[in-house]
Amino acid sequence: RIQILFEQMARRQRNRRRQQQQQQQQQQPQQQQRQQQQQQHQPRPQLQQQQRPQGNNENNPRSSGVSGTSNQIPQDLEKTNRQKKDSGISQNPTHSLDDDHQDELELSLLNISSNTDKKSQLDSLQSKFIRRRIPIHRESSGIVDLLTNSYKIIFKSRDVMIYQYELTIKRMDFSPSFKIAQYPKLRENVYKVLVKEGYLTGDWAFDGRKKLYTNDVRDDIVDSEIKLGRKSYSVSVRLTPMKAGIKDVIDALRVDGAVVPRDPIIALNVIFLHCLKSMPNRVAIKRSVHSPQQQGSDLPRNLRLWSGVCTNVTPTSGFDITVRMLKKHKVIIPGGYSLLAFIKSENINIKLGDNTLSDEDRRELSILLKGLKVTPIYSDREKNRVIKCISKENALFYLENCKANLEDLFKNLITKRKLNCVELLDGKLIPMELLNVVRNQPYYRDLDASLQRDVIRKACIKPRELRSAIHDEHHSFKHTLDQSLASKLGISVDRTPISIKGTVLQSPLYNSKRIKNGEFRMGLVGESSWMKLKIISMVKKDDYNESAHDKLTEALLDTSRSLGMHIDENFEVSFCRQHDLKSHLSPDRLNIIIDRNLDYGRIKLEECSQEVRTQCLDWLTVRKKIIENNDRNTLVSILLKMNVKCGGLNWTLECDNLPPTIFSEPVMILGATVTHFNDGRPSIASVVASCSKSFLGAGSDFLTEISVQYPTKNRRAIEHIVDMKNITVNLLGKFYKNTSGVKPAKIIYYRDGVSINQFETIILEELYGIQEACTSLETCYKPKISVVVCTKRHDQRFMKKEGDKTIGNPSPGTVVCDGVTAPNYENFYLFSQKGIQGTSIPCHYYVLYDDSKFSANFWHTFTYYLCLTYARCAKAVSYPSPVYYAHLACASARARFIQKYKG
Repeated sequence: RIQILFEQMARRQRNRRRQQQQQQQQQQPQQQQRQQQQQQHQPRPQLQQQQRPQGNNENNPRSSGVSGTSNQIPQDLEKTNRQKKDSGISQNPTHSLDDDHQDELELSLLNISSNTDKKSQLDSLQSKFIRRRIPIHRESSGIVDLLTNSYKIIFKSRDVMIYQYELTIKRMDFSPSFKIAQYPKLRENVYKVLVKEGYLTGDWAFDGRKKLYTNDVRDDIVDSEIKLGRKSYSVSVRLTPMKAGIKDVIDALRVDGAVVPRDPIIALNVIFLHCLKSMPNRVAIKRSVHSPQQQGSDLPRNLRLWSGVCTNVTPTSGFDITVRMLKKHKVIIPGGYSLLAFIKSENINIKLGDNTLSDEDRRELSILLKGLKVTPIYSDREKNRVIKCISKENALFYLENCKANLEDLFKNLITKRKLNCVELLDGKLIPMELLNVVRNQPYYRDLDASLQRDVIRKACIKPRELRSAIHDEHHSFKHTLDQSLASKLGISVDRTPISIKGTVLQSPLYNSKRIKNGEFRMGLVGESSWMKLKIISMVKKDDYNESAHDKLTEALLDTSRSLGMHIDENFEVSFCRQHDLKSHLSPDRLNIIIDRNLDYGRIKLEECSQEVRTQCLDWLTVRKKIIENNDRNTLVSILLKMNVKCGGLNWTLECDNLPPTIFSEPVMILGATVTHFNDGRPSIASVVASCSKSFLGAGSDFLTEISVQYPTKNRRAIEHIVDMKNITVNLLGKFYKNTSGVKPAKIIYYRDGVSINQFETIILEELYGIQEACTSLETCYKPKISVVVCTKRHDQRFMKKEGDKTIGNPSPGTVVCDGVTAPNYENFYLFSQKGIQGTSIPCHYYVLYDDSKFSANFWHTFTYYLCLTYARCAKAVSYPSPVYYAHLACASARARFIQKYKG
């Protein structure tokens, strides 16, 4: 759609120029001279490039510009922005294509129509219509001093040049099936040979793929043949100039809305990572380095937890270019034992007997072992192999096709069994009994609940300990950096971390009292529904006996009375097994299902097919927390879930700090996320929408739409929501029905799971789908839409301090909106949750699109209030509640999908 728009505007521009040329040829020279004089006195309505003045105006961010067409800023928009800043009015980060700036958008698009690259066109469009707002005065509880894990990068000269080269590797036999991307170890070995044999002289930094960086232009370009083992490769190293330098990055950071060049940032990340790898006794795992001499913490299933460090170079709004240092933890497979022992330690429901595996067990085992590094026990060469899958052929098939001199050895090892062969990445088949697991390799399989709980407990670091660990790693890193390529480029890192100011928001009212520290003690629920319960026990009658049943029901009734809930005292009880669950579910009651090992997917699949309500309880939780200890917190959490499932409302916040205009019109809040499988199965997208006026109440009516997204050819997963138009149409219809014929005047869309490189896709695809859904229902229906992306997958940390001492995590409601935030968008970090263990991770919010032109104060306060409306616990959570509900919907759909298509 954007490309068609560009082509239409470019065509109109060519026609306009052709007509002007014809008119100028017909006119007389005197008339042409008169027209030129008039044009000199009247400014033309086109974009003009702002030149950065020379001299001492470097510290003035408004007087600097960026060279290049992609970073041009309209003067009229800059003038308007200055007027807004002077008057205290917050700027709008984006404008809709239907607003008053359509003419300016056309002129800006026409000015960049000569650039045929679509990415650069979108970057230029982004740089002109996304602005950072200026934080305004707010009612707060105070200002706090925060210490970050970011360090400012110091450049001796802004004119530093980093030269980029490209490494190309080809097989000499010109094999069409050879793909260098599948052999990361080969690329590393080729680079080491080039350095060792003197092809690459001086200091270099290699990204592990194909990019090389150095500090000087090399005349001796590599173009030769290199032999590794039995195979020969044609290797070439060519100079590929970068589009921008460090100076362009710094200049772009001084202009609001300018596009920051990515090539220099990528180069700095590679140089710093190369420096980390060169530290003594370190092993690189992706973008972090770990020490193999460190023993780490032992985990169940013969696993080990290693701790390391990673760096990330990031442009910021207040400190130019910074580098973040953070402790990282990886689950490691110690290895050194047989593959069969590793399979047994994983506790999967596969019996390795004497016969060939079934198709279902073979597929499940393939998912477990895919990507695992192994080595044959009969090979003298220490060459690692990678498992692709489990083959249908068994060991006897391998014996019939093996060499005669090895037949006796193999017969003594594998004649007792007929297990399947393992298919390696190179297509070879080897029996399972003849493979050992390689030592100290990362564990890339998804962690189950118990293992994930153990990892979190052992990996969590308190703020004071984290500050001390980062300080030690920074000292070693800085010493290595001063002896690497960075020193020749004149690049160094500041000794002290960056300190900034944070603002603590004022919490809302609950029962006419301020919520303190992000949590409150539950009083009476807002609205209670009449609940009829049925307990379905899948536990043996000897365990869940009459005494246990009486204690559970009595605890539920007593706690419900204290919360003001209404529960029918006549409980129905039944005992069944998993395959008989369908016949025991009651459509008129809330079914409480108790089991030792809950098959969540099967239960939720039956819930959807039978259209009943269920509440799953683990037997160990029931026995330890309720029957033996009568834990009130556990009972309150269970009852809050049950009340919401039956249509109740747990509590409502009193929003005295929000502007009353937000409640004057109906508002629909959307929360969306996408989950993916690791084995090629389709992605699952869920969108949750509020359908009531009390959207700031815990337990408000939320509706869910689930969409299964099958990836296209040569794509592993689809990140954006493809069917956003139909999903929004369905949600708008349900909102219209539940609110008795009211359409939302504002739509606030919170999106999770999006990286900064996917922002354009979200705007062009999902936002356009919402707009199309609105106009498809009614042509003149155009509600005001706002798009906010939230993510916790970042490496920015903050620690509260007093003086020079780190004292702990920031309190709930702490906002950081400048300094270390991103330079291109209006964005902020928000601590909404209370730090229970370890160092708290703030949620990073980006306001990408805003038709309502809300202020920065509104976004901070409104988002914090949404984090206090999660109906399952009486405390603030780290995400807004609609996003949390979308995560729950995705988890439920994922479990149902696995159960339905199992095998």
